[in-house]
Amino acid sequence: MTNGHHFTEREQRWRDLRFGMFIHFGLYSLLGGVWKDGLIPNGYSEQIQSHAGIPRDEYAALARQFDPARFDADAIAGLAVEAGMRYVVITAKHHDGFSLFHTRQSSFNVVDASPYGRDIVLELSEACRRHGLAFGVYFSWIDWHFPHAAPMSRHNSDPITPEHMAFNLAQVEELLTNYGPIAEVWLDMGAPTVEQSRQMAEHVHRLQPDAMINGRIWNDQGDFSVLGDNEVPTYRIAGPWQTPASIYKETWGYRAWQERTDLNGKIEECKANLREVLARGGNYLLNIGPRGDGSVVEFEAQVLRGIGRWIEKNGGLSACAARQNLSLSDAGGDTTVYRWTGSDYYSCKLVPCHQRNNDHS
Repeated sequence: MTNGHHFTEREQRWRDLRFGMFIHFGLYSLLGGVWKDGLIPNGYSEQIQSHAGIPRDEYAALARQFDPARFDADAIAGLAVEAGMRYVVITAKHHDGFSLFHTRQSSFNVVDASPYGRDIVLELSEACRRHGLAFGVYFSWIDWHFPHAAPMSRHNSDPITPEHMAFNLAQVEELLTNYGPIAEVWLDMGAPTVEQSRQMAEHVHRLQPDAMINGRIWNDQGDFSVLGDNEVPTYRIAGPWQTPASIYKETWGYRAWQERTDLNGKIEECKANLREVLARGGNYLLNIGPRGDGSVVEFEAQVLRGIGRWIEKNGGLSACAARQNLSLSDAGGDTTVYRWTGSDYYSCKLVPCHQRNNDHS
């Protein structure tokens, strides 16, 4: 029991993972934040199709160039172990709709549409099992390639059409059927109805009863809360929760022109954030963004290795947690149970559960 919340066996297994690797990888990695020789500074580079206004067919043609010959699933899993991580989550499909797995629902996937021709999700899931890591998948609610989806918007809080919902359910079923045990399903963006969120949650739990679903399934249907990108709370949160973090605040996907300086300072920053999250009972999911050829940026690998050395030196993840005793006032008075809410993704906030309402998330 923590802060008034009794954890189920499934919740506690997930909480025990503590520290994981997030991987943002896809067609956008080829571009590295550059389009037609121009730097695209607005927004995250994994969303360059939207930020640069790239036409759908022109973006889709990038699949013919996608050949990440330097992608090494075992090396990535080994790096996660070296960093002291216990699980890995990869972008099986981001907003652009390109699948890193062999989906039968669309030919717009790494096996059928690219010269690489191999199932990246399969290779990584198998590598994680070999290295003793739990495995999870990121799946975007929205899809800029699917012809029956809502049009692309700047805010990404788009409704899910009935045709798109059926498509999403079919792809999620493939991910939860063909890739072994899934510890975490990380949904993102979109504006599903309450019924759509409920249907997705039931679908996931039927196929993978032990999987934990993040809060961005929306409408209070998640198994754990997800804080804002790179957010480290100053209070305890009852119930399972996670901070998703990127080594750089500016992007998650590979950006060729990203400033990569002060390695030691970056290691210290990530160590401090990890320590604070663990001290408050959360999980910390730290991202890397491989290049378009599949190679891991050495600066990012060095950051992870630096964290791993610190964890090993200090006796493991639990021992590395900051020794801080937060009072009830630090956690919001007599209420320490929080949920994720807001009118859209960009206005999400944590509020005490006694203020529950029916606002759409």
